[in-house]
Amino acid sequence: METQKIREAVQFLADGDKAIQKNWFKKPDWDVAGSCYEKAASCFKAARSYEQAIQAYLKASDALFKSNSIYMAAKTMEGAGNLASLQLKQPDRAADLYRQASDLYQTHMNPDRAAEMLEKAARALETVDVNQAIDFYNAACSLYESEDRGKFAIDTFIRTIAVMIRNKRFEAAIDILLRLREIYLSMNNNSGVSKTCLSIIIILLAASDEIEAKKQFQHFCQYAFVQSEESAVASILLDAFEQGDQELLEETVNRQIITFLDNEVAKLARNLHVPGGILRSSTNKVSLPQIPGAFLWNNGGELNMQGEEKEFDEDDYLSTYFKDEKEEDATLQEFSKSTERIDAPIEKESISLPDEDEEGLC
Repeated sequence: METQKIREAVQFLADGDKAIQKNWFKKPDWDVAGSCYEKAASCFKAARSYEQAIQAYLKASDALFKSNSIYMAAKTMEGAGNLASLQLKQPDRAADLYRQASDLYQTHMNPDRAAEMLEKAARALETVDVNQAIDFYNAACSLYESEDRGKFAIDTFIRTIAVMIRNKRFEAAIDILLRLREIYLSMNNNSGVSKTCLSIIIILLAASDEIEAKKQFQHFCQYAFVQSEESAVASILLDAFEQGDQELLEETVNRQIITFLDNEVAKLARNLHVPGGILRSSTNKVSLPQIPGAFLWNNGGELNMQGEEKEFDEDDYLSTYFKDEKEEDATLQEFSKSTERIDAPIEKESISLPDEDEEGLC
């Protein structure tokens, strides 16, 4: 099967070469040549001879361009890029082929397809060259804007922002978000505007730029953003940072409205940390109040009579001093009753101490 397809491909290549031969009585027939080369590429592809298929696609694109079939020239160039990316795993080569396809689509006055090719080039390079990938993403966004096609570019903008956040390019992400905000404003999409504004403030806080976050918040509040729920959440986030209140920050980023943001922004919000704040989940320890005359277990398993504030690990305490659940429940109930009588004096006979310690305490 594969051998037969290769033979067919070779014959199509020969027919194409013959069609472009020039003599005294015949001009090159680029239309026929382009069709033959495209058929050859399809046969090579079916035979899994991907390198030869790419070469055939390139010849087809050149022939179709010369025959003034610009759109088909772009399509065949895109086909070559797909093979380089998906089959040969050659991202740099694929990105270059996609860029050429983008130029051809743009020549054909098809900006949407041209921008799509730039985005394909960016995706091909994400794992090997992040900087160039971001450049391609940015170029795709700019192409949509230049052709006043912003409303068709929202998904591209969102993917661009996600890549930038994943790679800590916060300044570039904010620039794209501001441009996306303008698109939402032109569409009268208040919900999109509010989410974009909140995303910008979250990214600025993640970048440790609280001053700029406050400035942007005040600027956004001059518009409809001030009446949105996103505005209230942004205000609480800024208050949490100003007050150093990590608990307030955690409560805020766990609100449902945060989950409505783009995934990378939501992840960034959940990872925010107030400088100098203490995570509630960082410890299970609790601080017991001062109880005059009360006795508490210390870390050594001995009684403490000084009424000092003690810090203990609850799980470790229970596993050390209680052998079964019944004993644990009974002792916890007794302990609860003793803490309710904070101001009541404790009688001496209520405390039973070993004989060897009685003299020392007296």
